Amino acid sequence: MSLGDDLKEVFSDVGTAFTILRDAGNISGEYLIYEINRQVTKPFVREFFYESEFAYDTEAVPGDVIEFDADSRRFLIANLTDSHFEDGPIEKEGVLYKCNISSGRLWRASGEDWDDTSYRKIEDFQIIHDNVNALMTEGLYGHELEEDEEIGQITREGHEVYLSGDLLPQALDIWEPTSGEFYEVRTIKTRRYENIKVLEVSEQTRIRTV
Repeated sequence: MSLGDDLKEVFSDVGTAFTILRDAGNISGEYLIYEINRQVTKPFVREFFYESEFAYDTEAVPGDVIEFDADSRRFLIANLTDSHFEDGPIEKEGVLYKCNISSGRLWRASGEDWDDTSYRKIEDFQIIHDNVNALMTEGLYGHELEEDEEIGQITREGHEVYLSGDLLPQALDIWEPTSGEFYEVRTIKTRRYENIKVLEVSEQTRIRTV
């Protein structure tokens, strides 16, 4: 038995059980070990960024959303890096972003219609993604994060939304993190992390019929 298999057994004995949430079907039966970030002077980092260890043959990949079986907390896998010993894989080290949105929606303009009350043209919208898990951050008003490692970079103004790269947002889409709260997607960053999209959003003022 390899060292990677030995560690995998340790994970199952003392680790946290989790489920990978995928549209094609959830994957359960894996375990990980995590610890809260050590930057105690930065409450946001301590609350939302977790360092983690996965089995060397985990089916999880960056961009996956996982759920802890014990308490249903959900996390976005922001990074996974192979760790080797004597040329053999032993585990994957990762960073988890704790989701503070579990039922977000992305809307897209689908045409125009006439408002029967104002007799003005208004935009119609349709849902393109529902029940989106994401980490949404507010502007930090000039207090830029300074991490030992670049596990996250939060803008000083506006809002950012971290979500799986499997989703297909576009600029000018509408992001609805909770019912009745709407933001317009201004830009989309696709190269900051592997298989994660970072949306820069701002409060929207466009007329809606959703």
